[in-house]
Formats: sequence, C-alpha cells, structure tokens
Amino acid sequence: MKRFGVSLPQELAEAIDKISQETGATRSEVVAAALQEYLEMQKDHKKPGHQCLGVVMAVTDAFSDVGDAIEENRTHIVAYTHLHVEGRCLTIVVVKGDGDQIEKLTLEVAKRAKLARYVPLL
Repeated sequence: MKRFGVSLPQELAEAIDKISQETGATRSEVVAAALQEYLEMQKDHKKPGHQCLGVVMAVTDAFSDVGDAIEENRTHIVAYTHLHVEGRCLTIVVVKGDGDQIEKLTLEVAKRAKLARYVPLL
C-alpha cells in the first residue's frame, strides 16, 4: 500500500466523507475506487496513436469558464453547443483527435468546470 497526500476542494472532500459514511467504506477506499474507474476509462487513450471520438460535457456558471479551453483546442473540436439548464450552463463538445490531446482538453475543461465528463463514442 502506498500513501501520499492529496489536496481537494472542500466540496469534493465533503462528498467523499458522505459516501464513506453511507457505504461504510474508508475515505481511501472511496478515492481508490474512483481513481480505478478513471484509470480504466483512460487506459485506451494512452496507447500510441489512439484516435478518440467522443463528447466532453461541462457544467459551469458561465460559458466563459470553459470558452478559452474550447478556443485553444479548436483543432480537436468537431462541434459544440451551449445550453442553459436549471440556472447553470451546459456545454457539450464533440471532440476528435489524438488520445493525449483529447485527455489534455478534457482535463483543462475539468479544471474550469463544476462538473466535467468525457464520454467516448468509439
């Protein structure tokens, strides 16, 4: 077992604590399960030459929160749309390109969004 420290936003730490209490799992077990799922989802993207086609979805307070990341990665964006849902902004971006570049774009959007997900289409 390897131990290391991680800094998390307060809301995320509280969500982990809540799941831990509800399931009877330790914080470490909750975080390890989430990381394992993330790593499984990302493993194909690390293969040399892997081409992705998928959708990045982001929930933000304003489109400008992710607009720069979208503009900076224009070469990997097929199309995008922006909607208002329940007082929040939902941006849906269809992406295509090298796995490393799509992962970089997804992480950049995730840093700026309240919630972000990449969903592979192929």
